[in-house]
Amino acid sequence: MPQISAGRAEVPASELVAFLRARVQDDWDHARDAMAGDGEWRAERTVVVLESGAEIPDVYLGTADHIARFDPARVFREVKAKRALLDLYETTQMTDPAAGYLDGLGQALTLLALAYVDDADYREEWKP
Repeated sequence: MPQISAGRAEVPASELVAFLRARVQDDWDHARDAMAGDGEWRAERTVVVLESGAEIPDVYLGTADHIARFDPARVFREVKAKRALLDLYETTQMTDPAAGYLDGLGQALTLLALAYVDDADYREEWKP
């Protein structure tokens, strides 16, 4: 079974890939549930304007910018990029598992997993 170097440990690659695929799907689902149209939101001072025209009023100025920046459309783009990275890892694992390239991709996956460190299914041995 292929392993990924994570910090001082070797962890099963399939478990980390499965964990990441599940979290990325969660991100997709939450973004999909939050949108009504194209998923692009904007901030207008202390109001977040959704693609439907609905408004979330009385939001702190910096918070409104943050909410608009991480709208569903951006989450979808990030999910697609993460899925592409996972697909690349699995394809490389099947075609040339001895390549140093695979080690680098494996380490990239441990870094990607750090975004989910507060998830109950995240395992400490995945920390780089």
